[in-house]
This record gives sequence, structure tokens and C-alpha cells, in this order.
Amino acid sequence: MSVLGSLSPARFARLAASDAMNIARDPMLIFATVMSITPAIAFVLARDQMDAAASAAWGIAAISRFVAPVALVLPAFLIGWVTGFLLLEDRDEGVFAALDVTPVGKSGFLAYRASVTALITFALTLWACWLILPQGSAWLDLLIAVLVAAEAVIAAIILPAVARNKVEGLALTKLINIAAVAALIAAIPSPLRFLGGVVPTYWVGESLHLTDIAALPLWITAAIAVSVHAVAVVALLKLFARRAG
Repeated sequence: MSVLGSLSPARFARLAASDAMNIARDPMLIFATVMSITPAIAFVLARDQMDAAASAAWGIAAISRFVAPVALVLPAFLIGWVTGFLLLEDRDEGVFAALDVTPVGKSGFLAYRASVTALITFALTLWACWLILPQGSAWLDLLIAVLVAAEAVIAAIILPAVARNKVEGLALTKLINIAAVAALIAAIPSPLRFLGGVVPTYWVGESLHLTDIAALPLWITAAIAVSVHAVAVVALLKLFARRAG
């Protein structure tokens, strides 16, 4: 069975139903899934208060525009963590070895997990952009949704690719979450900020033009951002393939 065959509607639905049951049995996974919708809602509810408080305390106007990229990126790490933890469990329990003799195969199953993670995050990010960036263009919203979806896949694959067990996976999660703040490097008013471009999440902040210093046209930003994310995904997939056996 080819990778594409594993993504047929019927098989995709069966795999998704199985994952939904696995998530439903773990309160921690349920909590992470539900929490993925809260950053956008919390941002909208607190935006005016954030701006007023920052203006009164530090004289900074519209500080919420610097919080926006973090609010957009956080769901990727939450959804990616759920998928990554499921992959980590499957690897530790020998599921991937068993998949080699099934019609889906290890590659097909991984393609399914990556696809469902990306699709859920993509839809959630489009909704979040509608709330957080009401004045944003459709092209900007689409770009951010694509980038954040790729970041969810990166967050999912890096757990089983790097961590040797669940304990290491939980510890690694804390380090991975720091990457959400990397989007704020794009607010540094200097061309040196582009050094942060090696971290995929940086490009969400750069797409929002947090500073006008040496700003790039959106199409150039999009081309570089997509390339950086693609390289990260491919590299982690290769690493995971070696670790999964």
C-alpha cells in the first residue's frame, strides 16, 4: 500500500477515530487539545487591557501586536505535542515495527499522523488569524496558517525523533515550547534579527512585520519561511525514520 493509499478517506477516518479514542482516554492529552483554542480567545479578550496597561506603565502603544505571533504559534506546540506523545507511545510499544507488515505501513501511518496534525492546526490558525488579525489580508492569513501547521508537524516529530522515552519527551517539551518566543526576535529593529531565521517560528513574527527595519516583501518572506520549515520537517522525518527502526 502506498503512502497515498493510507490517506484514502475511509482509512483516514478509521485512523482518526482510533486516535480520538486514545486521546479521550488520557486527561492530559484532552487538556492539551482543548487548550489549543484558548490563546486566540484569551488574546482577543485581553487585547485592550494589554494595550492600556503597557501604554500607562511603559508608554508602549499597541503592545498586543508583539503578543500576536506568540498567540498564533502556541496552538502548534499544543497540537504537535499531542501527536508527538502518541508517536512516542507507539514507538516505545513497538507499534511501528508491527506496521511494517500491514497495508498502511510505517510511512503511511506517519503520513497520516503528520497530515491530520497539519490539517487541524491549519484550520485552527485560520480561525485564530480571523480573531487576532482582523485587518490582515487573506494571503497573510494563508501564509501564517501554512507556517503554523508545519510547526505543529515539527513539534510532533521532534519528540519521538529525539526523546528516548516518555520522561525525556516531557522534558524536551519544555525546551520546545521556548521556540514559541522566537517569533519575537522579529521585533528587534536591526537586520541582525534575521539570524533568528534558523528557528522556524521566527518567520511568523517576520511575516507580521513587527519592525520596518530592513523589512522584506511578503513574497520573499514567504519563500524563505516555507523553505526553512520544509527543511526542518524533512530532516526530522529522516531522523525519526532511523529511530523508529
